[in-house]
Amino acid sequence: MRMPSHPVLQYRWAVRDSREGKVLVYYGLRNPPRHHDAILAVTDVLAESLAGLDGTASLDSLPQAVRESVDFLRLIEQQVVVDRTDRRQPSTAVRKQTCTRCVADDHLLPGLEFDEDGVCAFCQCYEQAARTGQDGGPRNMVDDAALLSIAADNKDSRFDVMVLCTGGKDSTYLLWYLAEKLGLRVLAASWNMPYTNDTCRRNIRRSLELLPSVEFVERTLPRSVSRDAMRSQFRNVGLPCLCPAVAHILFFPLAAEERIPVVMQGVEEVQLAVMSYVMRSLQAGNGQTRPAPPSIREQTLQFLEMTAHTPEPANPFSLAAEFIRYQRSIRSILDPIYGPLDRLITRARRDEAAFVPQFLRLKTNSLYGTWRAATELMQKEMDWKMPPGHKGLLHTSCRIEKVKDYCQYMRFRNMRSTFFPQSIVEVSAGVAFGLLSREEGLQEVAELGYHREPEVMSELLGDLGLSDDDRHGHGETVYSLCDCASACRG
Repeated sequence: MRMPSHPVLQYRWAVRDSREGKVLVYYGLRNPPRHHDAILAVTDVLAESLAGLDGTASLDSLPQAVRESVDFLRLIEQQVVVDRTDRRQPSTAVRKQTCTRCVADDHLLPGLEFDEDGVCAFCQCYEQAARTGQDGGPRNMVDDAALLSIAADNKDSRFDVMVLCTGGKDSTYLLWYLAEKLGLRVLAASWNMPYTNDTCRRNIRRSLELLPSVEFVERTLPRSVSRDAMRSQFRNVGLPCLCPAVAHILFFPLAAEERIPVVMQGVEEVQLAVMSYVMRSLQAGNGQTRPAPPSIREQTLQFLEMTAHTPEPANPFSLAAEFIRYQRSIRSILDPIYGPLDRLITRARRDEAAFVPQFLRLKTNSLYGTWRAATELMQKEMDWKMPPGHKGLLHTSCRIEKVKDYCQYMRFRNMRSTFFPQSIVEVSAGVAFGLLSREEGLQEVAELGYHREPEVMSELLGDLGLSDDDRHGHGETVYSLCDCASACRG
């Protein structure tokens, strides 16, 4: 093992404080199997020396007890500590490495590693899942036969499925597929989120005209409540997003009351790539077999408990930690609206026979074929419209989507969160799984909100009564997509 003459921490490693003491945290994704080793406990003495490594001091200048310690030598062996000449330099928009298989790069995802063939760590995780027979994807995916069987057995409700809809591409597809293609009895439910764009609001109304068998229910929080909640959410976790948690809080109790057997939402598989492939791999452990998933009822209850009763994150630097803080913040802000959901969870835990709707998802990777094909199908069948000026096919319903992109990226880049910027991972997964071409993926990335502060930011701050100092004082946050009840418990 070659010893570094002037040791430094490799790029994107940092010394942090945890409840149990000092830890080294990696802000990025390492190549498997080292992606399991992103949070490393270190002694206080070693941490003090590591924190001071700036490349100017020689190895011999370190205390003998440090440089001869097993832990320090292990860090060198794992290339966590390297010579200053081997330390990676931050990438730029011009000088960066892009995956040869997808479109993930180490500029928008600082700390992303690649193998000798230029394949990124995300694609390696996807490949590893397929190779080991532990194929990823959400555990609650369902096929047509199962949905039709559930509907055939449904004697207790006027509805076979509740669809949480936004008027975007994915939820419109879901409405059409379930109501028109499968002929299920659908209750469409929409939370009138203040920043849903007008085009997607009209898409919802047009869907109801074209699908006359679909019943529709909409909930709107008072404008003052939404505004105060979004402002508080910004101050608590750095971004004023309340979606999609509020929809789950409002509509799962309604589904239970109506005894609707299934609740579904328009979130496609690639939007859950980190939870389905990376975090699940981390839970299983290095080289271990993934445990069998619990029943769908138990998965649904765990998801609802995560929404309503999430504890403090066990590890503040885990990939799930930011999402947990997001859920806890919403609970603290909007506590009064949780009553029906709390009662549903309590009843279900006390009585195993108590009715709980199943939270299920379509297998969108196979159903869509490609994003373009799914979009063109919706334009043909549902007269679906793209919001004016919106060129990407990802996240089409929200006016402040680019604010989320920008803030996630800034928070991750500045090593304030280990949670990856969401949209770049999703687009890259779409390329990896064949939903769009590499060229289309690069075009999607160019449309994301990472590259400059979005114009809508100032409008949003004005709406919420926040100053620019508020934004810079509280930083930026994570936004997540809710398929992580089991991951968040780890």
